[in-house]
Amino acid sequence: MPQPTPPQALSPERVPEPVRALLERLAGDGHPSVLVGGCVRDLVERRPVRDFDVATPAPVERVLELFPRAIPIGLRHGTVMIPTAAGPVDVTRFRSGPELADDLAHRDFTLNALAWSPGSALLDEHGGLADLAAGRLRAVGDPDARLSEDPLRALRAARLVAERGFHPDEPLEAAMAQAAPFLRAVAGERLRAELERVLLGAHAGRGLQLLERTGIQRELAPGVSEHAVSIVEALPRRRDERLAGWLIGTPVRRILARLRFSNATVTRLSRILDAHPAHLRTHAHRPPAVRRLLHRFEPDDVELLLTLAAAEAEARELPEAAAQVIALREAIEDVRADESLALQRGDLALDGSEIMRLLGVGPGPEVGEALRYLTDCVLDDPAENDPDRLRAKLSAWANSKP
Repeated sequence: MPQPTPPQALSPERVPEPVRALLERLAGDGHPSVLVGGCVRDLVERRPVRDFDVATPAPVERVLELFPRAIPIGLRHGTVMIPTAAGPVDVTRFRSGPELADDLAHRDFTLNALAWSPGSALLDEHGGLADLAAGRLRAVGDPDARLSEDPLRALRAARLVAERGFHPDEPLEAAMAQAAPFLRAVAGERLRAELERVLLGAHAGRGLQLLERTGIQRELAPGVSEHAVSIVEALPRRRDERLAGWLIGTPVRRILARLRFSNATVTRLSRILDAHPAHLRTHAHRPPAVRRLLHRFEPDDVELLLTLAAAEAEARELPEAAAQVIALREAIEDVRADESLALQRGDLALDGSEIMRLLGVGPGPEVGEALRYLTDCVLDDPAENDPDRLRAKLSAWANSKP
């Protein structure tokens, strides 16, 4: 085990006053408590802190008595959330024993095993400051034991690599590979939260490569392309774009459902990836094909399709595909510039009421079928969007039906 780094001072002024007051109130009640984990790490590095975590020996019941506005969010783990002017503060009873040392010994990574309280020096019993200075990600104690306590820590390691560019040491990476199969038992919501941060990290490619090397990627998303890292890195840092780029060629609907993405996200990305790269087939930039594309997809989805295709062409060094994307984008602009086009049923020169009158039917599936047929005719040739022409088309279509 490495020698502990000498404790360093952490200026109290860098800790928001409401958080200091919370710690002082716990201490004044006989429960000396500490800031712990990522918030301390970020304070040391003078980075913005999103969430504050406090470890305390106080029972949950006493914390709720001291802070009437506290909200129990994880009583099974002894956690309550206390709203403050500086943001929410999660207060958790010491893990694995009555002492702070027991709690720190069971933290995930050394750079998250830092602790601080008002009037005290920064506590670093596991060499976290040295690892932080070296950009090294290392488990506290036995990495297999730490990851077995919560397999999600394996994915969290990749998230820290993706967000911060840390380098995992060999024992941790080996433990991640051992922990990969146990991620199957982790709730999809927890996996999704970490994965989204991996994909949006400033070093997303490095995090995804780590997932691939350790076998975690196969557990989360079987069938990910060998080009996925390059595609993701070529995409803007937006969730749906990067998620789609990572999942090209996979059973996307099953993967997204397992990770508990919303139904809207599952539906959107499934439709987009079903169409990718079919929308770049030969003659895709010709007006009829463009009109069909604009009829099928919302404007934001069309843009995602184009962005995804351009990123894949760049990542795989496919100049012909890149040229097709440019041609398709120009063709889309031309078609959109023609305001006379009917791209949706509501733009047709005949409405549903007149179609029912002409067919002599009431509301039902036959009307929808007729609307789809007429819309298809107009997408092929916008000049057909004339009441008389559409009536003739409708009559011929009706007479052709058995």
